[in-house]
Amino acid sequence: MSFSQKQIVTCECGHEFEWDIWSSINVTRDPDLKETLFNGLLNVVVCPFCGIFFYFETFILYHDEKKKYLFYIYNHDCPEDKTKLTQKAKEDCELVNQKAEKKIFLDYKVEVFFGLDEVLEFLKKEEDL
Repeated sequence: MSFSQKQIVTCECGHEFEWDIWSSINVTRDPDLKETLFNGLLNVVVCPFCGIFFYFETFILYHDEKKKYLFYIYNHDCPEDKTKLTQKAKEDCELVNQKAEKKIFLDYKVEVFFGLDEVLEFLKKEEDL
């Protein structure tokens, strides 16, 4: 399931406003979100005061049920170590599988990326194969 919620966004012009920001996208159930991601428009906001477009960077969970991908996409400036974050993500998936009646993330590729550009580079390479 994909999930967005309204967040307070501050524009460089100084104004604050609310905008729907995606924090989890399931591209199998919502293929239009994959297209939005590939077009560079996911979490792009438009300031209603000055009209400027800008990207609102936040953590995003990317889920592709067909390809069995579960990607944790952190901000570019995330101070955490990628190896530790990847290990924690894999442990979390194992925990979900242990607690769930049906194994959800069995044989999934679980990865951590810093920024949408990293995940897009990976996905574009995968699609070219």
